[in-house]
Amino acid sequence: MPPVVASDVVLMLIILFGSVLLFVTEKLPMEGVAFLVLVSLLLGGLVPEDQILSGFSNSAVITVTAMLIISAGLQRTGIIRFLANRLHEIVGRGQMGLSVVLSTTCGALSAFISNTATVAVLLPVSLSLSKERGISPSKILMPMSFAAQFGGVCTLIGTTTNLLLNSFVKDAGLPPLGMFEFAQLGIVYFAVGTVYMLVASRLLLPDREPVSDVAVEYDLHDYLTEMRVLEGSPLIGQTGEENDLMEMGADLRILEIIRDGKPIWAPKTTTIRENDILMIRGEVDRVLEVTERFHLEDWAEGNLSGAHLYSDDVGLVEVILPHGSKLVGRTLNQMDFYWRYHAAVLGIRRQGEVVQSRIAQTPFREGDTLLLQGHLSDLQKLAKERDFTLLQDLSTLKLKKRRAAFAVGVLVGILGVTSLGLTSILTASLIGVTVMVGARCLKMREAYEAIDMKIFLLLACLIPMGAAMQSTGTARLIAEFFMGFGSSSPLFALGMVYLLTMVLTAFMSNAATAVLLAPLALTIAGDMGLDPRPFLMAIAFAASTCFSTPVGYQTNTMVYGPGGYKYADFLKVGIPLNLLFFALSVWLIPVFWPFMPAAIAP
Repeated sequence: MPPVVASDVVLMLIILFGSVLLFVTEKLPMEGVAFLVLVSLLLGGLVPEDQILSGFSNSAVITVTAMLIISAGLQRTGIIRFLANRLHEIVGRGQMGLSVVLSTTCGALSAFISNTATVAVLLPVSLSLSKERGISPSKILMPMSFAAQFGGVCTLIGTTTNLLLNSFVKDAGLPPLGMFEFAQLGIVYFAVGTVYMLVASRLLLPDREPVSDVAVEYDLHDYLTEMRVLEGSPLIGQTGEENDLMEMGADLRILEIIRDGKPIWAPKTTTIRENDILMIRGEVDRVLEVTERFHLEDWAEGNLSGAHLYSDDVGLVEVILPHGSKLVGRTLNQMDFYWRYHAAVLGIRRQGEVVQSRIAQTPFREGDTLLLQGHLSDLQKLAKERDFTLLQDLSTLKLKKRRAAFAVGVLVGILGVTSLGLTSILTASLIGVTVMVGARCLKMREAYEAIDMKIFLLLACLIPMGAAMQSTGTARLIAEFFMGFGSSSPLFALGMVYLLTMVLTAFMSNAATAVLLAPLALTIAGDMGLDPRPFLMAIAFAASTCFSTPVGYQTNTMVYGPGGYKYADFLKVGIPLNLLFFALSVWLIPVFWPFMPAAIAP
């Protein structure tokens, strides 16, 4: 072990806590934070220049990328959607039967493909089933999201975290984790979690009735839009407060005037000019009438003429912005939304509330629900876009039987050869990608699109940080600090690692949490002379099961809006479940992965 240099430790702590602060506050995108960490490590001399890019060739990073492509191949062949649509034939009429079938299906699929992809496919099916049976979506969507997490922790390829921690196990000189090694505790999680959610759905989850009228749901009766004043408008020369719009009714009013791209601070007394942008609020029918009568032009990017709102050829659809969507952080004005997707944004719901600010200049966030309007043929094409998750099943994807069977065969082959120890998960997944693309289960362009560059950069940039924490002695310093709060027993250390992971992953990426805490687990195990596997397992299960917040895990964010949930709903249901899993893990991890001396670790 190299000697500890105080200045290196101080710098490492500054980088560590600074990165955690940026992750939690979300002042920067998570991949941006990771890149800043990488540059800081290089400039601070904490990682040699010839090792600073080691994360980009790390086996876990490459394996995660390959498995994302394989998941996309399964989706593109239609097999996942085909299985999801068969649920109509087996679910009962009651809430309990529907919840059990959805949770079991979601958990089983999430064990082998991306859990966000699984929820994306099952979400429109779930909403359709709940509507048919008169069951509130709030009763079934949260259990389904949690089931995706239950299933993901059952296999090595179920979550990014499991693959990542497998690389730490190999770096520690131990045999790699088996494909189904996680299933020992994962199945217990799944069984206990499913029973808990069945009880919670009866006692704790709200019974909020879905709103069928989109005009009501998005407050379109109290519509907010932007109109440009054209030449000859009778409003020219009038003021924001006293104008002919008042003839249309007192509920129709000008909220703001934008001139030359800048809002005017006193719109009520400002004289309206040609080319001014008026921010008008009122009932949708009244707003639509003023365009002709007052020579105005609909200026808000994405607002089609409301005369088409209920046209036979023009429809409405709700979409969610999933993790990895290119829309996140951008506005309608920045991306020419209508010309790119041939659909108009009529409303935005965020965390269950309608966004009432200027739609054209509102940066999108992950999990936002958008109300889109457009021609039915264009809306159907949105099902193939990675930037959206449709809440109505408008997809034109059909089951491609031969290619679907081939894609399933590739997945089964990966599971088989890896489970039998014939090859590593890295080799198997790369061969699987090659075969899938070669068999045209997905095109090269679709394979590129399946790669989540945010996750790729996050992992590749943060992995050198783990090495720096160990080489500078920072991990040992933190470990000694936490162990100073109690006894030096392995069980106490295990509980501390799990608890710290559980808290951090509620506010930041689970992958980032795993990368930051894995060196801590390795150091604690090394100081105790124990096999690090139990401590790494604590991180794996705690990081991949976050129930207490709607933003702590991607699937929670996806169901937040469609389920009509409040933030408090996740706290009320999720915190007891997190604590239950904490108790189960501290009890069962030492049973399945005993505290063995490192010298005789298997």
